Amino acid sequence: MASSQALEALGHAISGSFGTATSTAVLAPLDLVTTRLKVQRQLEDQAQYAGVLDAFRSIVRDEGAATFYSGLGADVAKSIIDSFLFFGFYNFLRQRSGKAPGVLQEVAFGMLAGAASKACTAPLSNVVARRQMTPAEEETRSVAQTLRDMRSEGGVGALWAGYSATLVLTLNPSITMLLNRRLAERVIPMLEEEMDVPVAWVAFLLAALSKSAATALTYPFQTAKTMLQMPNAGSDEEDGEGEEEEKRKRRAKRRTLWKRLAAALDRTIFGMILRLIRTEGLRALYDGMEGELLKGFFSHGLTMLAKGFFHRLVIRVWLMSHARRPLKTSG
Repeated sequence: MASSQALEALGHAISGSFGTATSTAVLAPLDLVTTRLKVQRQLEDQAQYAGVLDAFRSIVRDEGAATFYSGLGADVAKSIIDSFLFFGFYNFLRQRSGKAPGVLQEVAFGMLAGAASKACTAPLSNVVARRQMTPAEEETRSVAQTLRDMRSEGGVGALWAGYSATLVLTLNPSITMLLNRRLAERVIPMLEEEMDVPVAWVAFLLAALSKSAATALTYPFQTAKTMLQMPNAGSDEEDGEGEEEEKRKRRAKRRTLWKRLAAALDRTIFGMILRLIRTEGLRALYDGMEGELLKGFFSHGLTMLAKGFFHRLVIRVWLMSHARRPLKTSG
């Protein structure tokens, strides 16, 4: 029984990885655009875009279409590893529970699976975020070199910059999987008897809508996470000014415990959100959300559609190979 549960979880992990890799490659241009829109307010030396369409036009005109695929190799690798671990952990936890989990338990499974998978892929995620801010012709460093740069800038901890945001964002796949499963349990059985209704496309729409809803709820945390992944994310714009730096050095000697805690909070996801609200306004938390919703709609839909295809393919291959074994030994 345990071996069959592990095999089922492995099947979901493999098919989920293929599905995620497919959607990541297809939606790479939209992912790059949304990343730039999230941080453009903080990067005054970079081009400023009026929206998703303006960003597409400007990047093609100024940098070339190849820029849309900056960091694609690292992003696909991260997505495969991340999805493999997430789907594996998630389905294994559900099967080990021994019964249909409740709402809170299912959300907890998704959060645990997301936290474990993201812990392994956070350095690659930071590499991808940096590369997406760099024009294709200027991208000369390898993944290993970029990781070394991050380590030299902020120590080993810099490789996991934004992971505190990731822990909060584990709610995203949890909410997505919860909504998708609940909607599918209610809608798809009603359509299975209707021969004219393409159930596969209904599954796509349900998965896409679930992801879009989860994205809308967690988008401010996604913006803060992207900001934390940028170099010098823990400092305000005026941090480099000599006069302000001297003032901070003098005040540092008189800091209370509360001020020290506030400084530490400023380098977390919640501190970043508060800083963005204070310096840029509440609207800054939702920069590029239309692109993220569009990406989320197609991303999860494509992932689940491709996952279902690959999962059926894996099962068929396994059954065919398993069915042939007795024929070879019976002669």
